[in-house]
Amino acid sequence: MKKTSQQYLNSKAHGYLMEAKACKLLLKDLERIRAKLRRHIEKEAADREAEFEAAMQYHSESDIQEAYGWEFISEQQYERYLELFRQGRKALDEHSPTVTELALSILNRIFQDIDRDCRQCEFEALSPEEQLAELKRAEESRQAWRQYIASLKEMVGSMTGKTNDHTESKNVATIHKEDAK
Repeated sequence: MKKTSQQYLNSKAHGYLMEAKACKLLLKDLERIRAKLRRHIEKEAADREAEFEAAMQYHSESDIQEAYGWEFISEQQYERYLELFRQGRKALDEHSPTVTELALSILNRIFQDIDRDCRQCEFEALSPEEQLAELKRAEESRQAWRQYIASLKEMVGSMTGKTNDHTESKNVATIHKEDAK
């Protein structure tokens, strides 16, 4: 967005621009929190991996029971090690979401909402002509993206020998239209 004195002559546009700046400030802080949560999730995953490796050092369930009997491991560790030993890597890969993972998921939704609001405020601050130009640019971009995706699908289809059913049905419809003429 170009920064000219004209932007601030319209008080309504100025309000939208101020709100967009406030949103960007929030997004910056939220990104920092997201990075912190991601690091915490990585640490939790590393801790689970270490716990899995510790459980896999035992050769049988009786070895785990013996370690518990000699009080080398706590009751909580005993139960967790048995679960890990019985389920293997599946227990590690298919764990229920942690509080941190849920927090990151919630934060991602909030981040998307604020980002959308920020873009909307910036759009509302544009003049009607600039809005139309932006809508046209966005539509052209969407069309280019659709064409790119379609070309990728065709390329993958030609490599695998499969045809794209959607493209095939369009071709058939086009042929029928031409026959009707």
